[in-house]
Amino acid sequence: MIESSIFKMIIDAREAYYNSGHPIMSDQEYDSLIEMVKASEPDHPILSKIGHTPSSMWKKASHNMPMGSLEKVNTEEEFRKWASKYPSQRFILEYKLDGLSVSLDYKDGQLVRGVTRGDGLEGEDITPNVLRMRDVVKTISGFSGSIRAEIVLSKHEFNRINMSLPEKDRYSNTRNAAAGICRRLDGLYCDYLYVIAHDLMGPHDEDRKIVILRDWGFMTACSKESWVGDIETIIKGYNETKAIRKSLPMDIDGMVVKVVSRDVQEKAGFTAKKPKAQTAWKFDAPSCASTLQKTTWELGRTGVLTPVGHIDPVTIDGSVIRKVTLHNIAEIKRLGIGIGDLVVVAKMNDVIPKILSVIEHRNNPIDIPTLCPICSTELINDDIRLMCPNDFCVAKEYNRILHWIKSMVIDQFGEALLDVLYESGKVRHIKDLYALKDLDISSLEGWGEQSAGTIIGNIQKSLETTETRVLAALGIPTISDRTAEELIKVFGSIKDLMGVSRDQIASLKGFSDISADKIILGLTKYGPELIELVQLIKKPLQQSSNGILFGKSFCFTGAMEHPRPYYQGLVTENGGKNLSSVTKDLNYLVCNEDKGSTKSQKAAKYGIKIINEKEFLGMIGSMVQELIVAPEPEKGPQFELPSLFQ
Repeated sequence: MIESSIFKMIIDAREAYYNSGHPIMSDQEYDSLIEMVKASEPDHPILSKIGHTPSSMWKKASHNMPMGSLEKVNTEEEFRKWASKYPSQRFILEYKLDGLSVSLDYKDGQLVRGVTRGDGLEGEDITPNVLRMRDVVKTISGFSGSIRAEIVLSKHEFNRINMSLPEKDRYSNTRNAAAGICRRLDGLYCDYLYVIAHDLMGPHDEDRKIVILRDWGFMTACSKESWVGDIETIIKGYNETKAIRKSLPMDIDGMVVKVVSRDVQEKAGFTAKKPKAQTAWKFDAPSCASTLQKTTWELGRTGVLTPVGHIDPVTIDGSVIRKVTLHNIAEIKRLGIGIGDLVVVAKMNDVIPKILSVIEHRNNPIDIPTLCPICSTELINDDIRLMCPNDFCVAKEYNRILHWIKSMVIDQFGEALLDVLYESGKVRHIKDLYALKDLDISSLEGWGEQSAGTIIGNIQKSLETTETRVLAALGIPTISDRTAEELIKVFGSIKDLMGVSRDQIASLKGFSDISADKIILGLTKYGPELIELVQLIKKPLQQSSNGILFGKSFCFTGAMEHPRPYYQGLVTENGGKNLSSVTKDLNYLVCNEDKGSTKSQKAAKYGIKIINEKEFLGMIGSMVQELIVAPEPEKGPQFELPSLFQ
């Protein structure tokens, strides 16, 4: 059962959001509370309520037709599932403008009322203010009916208004400003607001509505003719818009997708006043509200202690989340988070669960440890992170070995096996992996001769590698795949690298005095081990000057079937170059799902080709795969770009 305080929070948030223009929580926090109620009490009446009761500042007015809201999807998978309910249908894509919904009512060609959404049945009659707004069409010859629109404030005008106000009276964002300004009794700043139409009450398909609204003189929320088409067309438009949304003159928090056919929409019907054949595809990371029950601290291979939050289980994007990262003590302080707090949990980049914000504090602060939980050494606290200074701490060496196993892509060698081998003393250092025999594994409970032989074979296969990968896999702070590649490229080999100075490294492009100090310290500390590991390499792989990828550069991001070093090794073997970040020199970004990631957005900005894992493997012949170029979508109605979005 949900606590009654949660329902009160939702009601108070609606009151503030719809009536005051000064929300008490973010949209994501509010959506997270709603998701919490849906998961626990899906039939609760609070879920069917739209908007909020109008405030008493303006006269109330009933809508000619109820103004509903939309169900939401957060991921491409969720969108495809929704769209699959309407096979062979065309869809239309529109901006989900971050403003205030309004119904414009016309009689005999004249605009007679402008009414806010309110609770969906009645809102506030703010007609005098609407008449002062930009791009509102006051006369439409012969038309009687209703047009649905969004009242928005551009980022430019938002800044102008805020600069004219005392700091204490400034608005926090464009949506709050639009909501507050349109309700002002004196009408001040209403001429800064825009009215953008998105629906016409009448017997028309959605694409036809847009044409009619434009012919009448409205700006519309659908600004491109390419935004009408099949599922793939809509996904392409969504991803392109997500990548450039911050450059738009208006704030948007997602896209609206509608089935074009009015007949199909009518047959689909409604759920709790929400049209089934329309959905809002949000940009925010999928999130849900939960309660922080306790924290534990995990020690990494560099000695840094990371706080892990244990929460009440929630399902986000199909995954059950029980633990979230709290990053470090600086993040704990920034959030002001404590045990028992009601929090917003999200999967960042669709992968890593974390706490975004605290909805309600319970005043039970998290205890910050002073001693290492593994070796009891006094921790170093620099107000940002905690670190164990003990070089012989068991957990640090264990995690270095685990990092090596993952970086070298030793298949089927998981943490459970390493736990047993580490505790038995058979593997206490990285080099011990390569002294293992079949019997060391087959003698363990649950392991047979065949599986042991496979593991040993995978360990030995990892020695068919490059010095670059060995250097990156050792886990020296600041040495990533990219920096390792650069160091080997400049200095020739690991043996030669051992003799370079701090200044030689610091002088390289992309390196600093701080990173050079850490690299020299790491090479001094792990140098003998590094040389031993290099000597174990059976068949050093060199970058081929005549490989099929020669002259091409690749960057890998997001979840893939194999660990990233596997693909980076293929690039090196076939003459290509690996980059760890998106620059103008990059040729290909390899990304399976997260087309809205920062790297994808940057790649789109630079015109860099984005391919998926299968397409990459197809380029080097690892699988039979022809790159398929999608046909151009059928052209819909000829839309003109509104001046505001040019």
